[in-house]
Amino acid sequence: MVTAPTSHRLTLPILLATLLAACSGTSDSGSSTGDAPADPPGPAPHEGVPPGQQAVPSAPDLAYSGKGFIVHEWGTDTVVVGSDGSLQPGLHHEEEDLPTFVYDRLKAGSLDGSTSTSVNVKMETPVTYFYAEEPLTAHVQVVFRKGIFTQWYPAVHSFDPPILAPNTVAGVTTYADPALDPEFPFGVPACAERYTSSANSYLQWGTFDILGRDSDVPLPEAPLDRFTWAHARQVGANPLRVAGVPGAMETPQHERFLFYRGLGNFDLPVRVTAGSGGAISAENTLGAAIGTVFVLNVGASAGAFVAHPEGIATGGTLVERAPSLDGAPPLDAFVEALGTSVTDALDATGLYHDEAVAMVNTWKRQWFRTPGVRVLYLAPQAWTDASIPITIDPTPDDVVRVMMLRVEVLSPESEAADVGEARRLADPSTAGEAARHFDDLGRFAEPRLRRALALLGEPAYGEPLLARIAARATASAARE
Repeated sequence: MVTAPTSHRLTLPILLATLLAACSGTSDSGSSTGDAPADPPGPAPHEGVPPGQQAVPSAPDLAYSGKGFIVHEWGTDTVVVGSDGSLQPGLHHEEEDLPTFVYDRLKAGSLDGSTSTSVNVKMETPVTYFYAEEPLTAHVQVVFRKGIFTQWYPAVHSFDPPILAPNTVAGVTTYADPALDPEFPFGVPACAERYTSSANSYLQWGTFDILGRDSDVPLPEAPLDRFTWAHARQVGANPLRVAGVPGAMETPQHERFLFYRGLGNFDLPVRVTAGSGGAISAENTLGAAIGTVFVLNVGASAGAFVAHPEGIATGGTLVERAPSLDGAPPLDAFVEALGTSVTDALDATGLYHDEAVAMVNTWKRQWFRTPGVRVLYLAPQAWTDASIPITIDPTPDDVVRVMMLRVEVLSPESEAADVGEARRLADPSTAGEAARHFDDLGRFAEPRLRRALALLGEPAYGEPLLARIAARATASAARE
């Protein structure tokens, strides 16, 4: 992972102020305010235990003890890799609908009175839980070092990079988001550089209330038959109340957690490559141990997995083969067994058991039922703290942050099939069938088509389909 030079970090507050004035023409044009947050001190690691390999607590310890101020967080990053390990762009497409009350950058930045104004990694659904004996107030901000925060809830007091209000840039007559609009008409080179860097985005919730543990508060509707959102609420965390965000609310907002999501371009701690016949290689490129690793092979009606609870040692490489689907258990039985195994691995990280169950229930349809070969692994907390540092005041007695990486693996065989279909785009008589092949891939249509076209040398005949797939309705258009 590449960090900004020290000199850039030291001059960032002045640079931001200059660029905002140049890009927006006014300091109250719907943009966020304030300097970029300073590096937080970061939560203390679990002493004496390798990152990602904390000992499994006894059953009574898998829930809040009722003592102290505790913060827990879980989330996932999703990537698609070619057989050579290359990260594939085009991951801005959503896999699950978010409830309408969730904020995105344009919705938040265009609120009347608000002070807030193609990526290869999709950071999805980190949720942050708070536990306290008595009610208290807290101040929280989170920074995305190599990406842009795209969605969140409850409302934040400020976010960066800003959006632009109408008529602050020539030719722009509506609220616009230069950070996520590849066609934005930058008039100043410095503005283009500012927005295309996709770095040091932040969200600041300001001060909010952590309510009493028995508080009965109204939560916005998110029925489970439509949204997996509600799974994350089924935990014993204290409810939260956010109030006083200008333009964002007439009444306070309540939720069981803080939620955020983002898009980024950055290297991951494990490089996954694929060979013929299901061969998988996972190389630990980080200076810390990697937690439990799962290798999955999911078919339309059956699935199989291999678990490696020992993880991958520093500098080590895990060599595995995607398990065969011949004689594999039916999909429902596979999902049940894998869900139990993943829950056990999450329990071992220090998450409370209900949090581990909530994480699995939120993502099991995408992780366990989507056809394909994938690798799941637990990143060490130090990597999460460096990638998306969080500042919490007052300082918690303990912080546990668990990030599971989901790697969609393109085998040489699947790449060859995609290349064959992409070639058929050149012939009008077969282009329709070829397009349906990629359309049927859902959210992964764009990265797989991009990979196939790259292997073909970027032929012009693939551009119309790529443009159509890339423009599919999503919550966030991404600058690639």
